[in-house]
Amino acid sequence: MKILIYSYNDKIGDGLQKITFIQKLKSIYPESHITYTTTKSTSLKTTLNSLIVNCIEEFIEFNDVRSSFFDLFKKNKNFINKRYDLIIDLQKVVLRTLNLKKIPHNKFFSSTANFLFSDFKNDNQYLFKNIYIEKLYFNILNIISNKYINEIPHINIPNNLISKKRITTELNKNIGIAPGAGSELRQWDFDKYLAVGKYLRQKGFNIYFFLGPEEKRYLDVCVNNDFICPEWENNKMISNDITFTMSLAKNIKLLLCNDGGTSWMFEFAGVKTFKIFGITNAKKFARPGYSETIQVQDYGYSEIKDFPVTKYKEILDKFLEKD
Repeated sequence: MKILIYSYNDKIGDGLQKITFIQKLKSIYPESHITYTTTKSTSLKTTLNSLIVNCIEEFIEFNDVRSSFFDLFKKNKNFINKRYDLIIDLQKVVLRTLNLKKIPHNKFFSSTANFLFSDFKNDNQYLFKNIYIEKLYFNILNIISNKYINEIPHINIPNNLISKKRITTELNKNIGIAPGAGSELRQWDFDKYLAVGKYLRQKGFNIYFFLGPEEKRYLDVCVNNDFICPEWENNKMISNDITFTMSLAKNIKLLLCNDGGTSWMFEFAGVKTFKIFGITNAKKFARPGYSETIQVQDYGYSEIKDFPVTKYKEILDKFLEKD
């Protein structure tokens, strides 16, 4: 069975949200040949690939499936002489869906325009709006497999030996801070996180800053304020392997973060996050059972950068008291 999965673009967070879906799809169709394709690029081919070994046989990036009316009348050179038993559309832009559907296939799944273009219909009325994104993907599996999958499984994380002995303090006193996110519009100010880190250290917690390559500019500030950045050594990242950070995460009790890729690494490693949201929706992008959230609009703020440290500490203290 040949399956084609389509996504527009996958940064680290986007890719992590799809791991359990892909692993489960492969277990339902173990003999299938799965091709994963994107209009732009996918972290599943690079950073996250070690988590989906033996699940995806082929990647086709930059596939020319675009939101273009004129493309409807062109052949897509990336799929010449290809045919699939099943195409799964993971996005909902109409013109992209129509251009995807031109690829030869036997059956086509898409929730675009309330399943208008899909060979599969939502007869059981599964939710596809205002729902946690990973649950949405499993509702797709429910429909195409005609089975009800009640629980979303955990990701199987391979052991990473490099992470050993990077964090040796008591787990229950360890709090991580991840100030990054894919977009600046989703980032609470670094200086505010730094102030919170100092505040928590005074309360007796061990504070670790998790900085990605885009946050390297904060490395010296963290070090000069006596904070440990366990992913870094001699001004370089120790490893780019996703399992390195996810293994480090298991030594952290709680991560303070934005809606970014690192937050997903921790949540999928089974670690709780305390996540602040601005332009994105906490209901869709916080893993149920693994994330306490602040939606800044609920407190009268339109932008994440305006949310005050005093209010953040007040909410955090209440959470720490009950956790």
